[in-house]
Amino acid sequence: MRLSRRHLAAALAAAALCAGTGACTDAPDTEGPPDALSEDDAFVLNDARRGLDLALETEQKLSVSPKQARRLRLKVQEIVSEGAFETDELDEFGFAALGRLGLVAPSLVEADTDGVPESLDRPATRDFLRHAESDPARALLLPVREQVEAIEQALKRSEAGLETRIPPEDPTASSDLRVGEYMREAETDIRESWPQLTARLRTLREGL
Repeated sequence: MRLSRRHLAAALAAAALCAGTGACTDAPDTEGPPDALSEDDAFVLNDARRGLDLALETEQKLSVSPKQARRLRLKVQEIVSEGAFETDELDEFGFAALGRLGLVAPSLVEADTDGVPESLDRPATRDFLRHAESDPARALLLPVREQVEAIEQALKRSEAGLETRIPPEDPTASSDLRVGEYMREAETDIRESWPQLTARLRTLREGL
């Protein structure tokens, strides 16, 4: 599931304020890339990586066969057609439908910072229903592009370098991932399905 635009905007705004005021406790004392990303920027990157993985997983399911693609599209259409998403404020039936949709196509669901389904991504859902059977990659293009844009914004704002560490969400992790490694892995994963977005990530990485 994808982080809602409201929470993503809040995370980006908090990081921007931190950078602008110099109030971050982990801000570098010397010029050059920071040793590690702030908690907010690390959250954005970790969340974006999950979003890319979920979109890629769904795209691969659509690509198995025309029959499989049709089955998934019909499932999404069935849930959306129930009418539970017709109002901006979801009731218990709306949230139940959102949860079921998240099991079928998680990239179409926006979630809060705790991963709880919060709202339907209507533009992404329209694209999915339109292209799921004919062009699986295009069906998931919008969610993937949004994740790439989040990565671009976080890294440009933080002025990270290839060796800047990305603090893990799991405090028991043995080591932190470096930005360069993170970028190369993301590029490799989406290269076949979304080459233009891969080129954007590669250009960003080469400029760090």
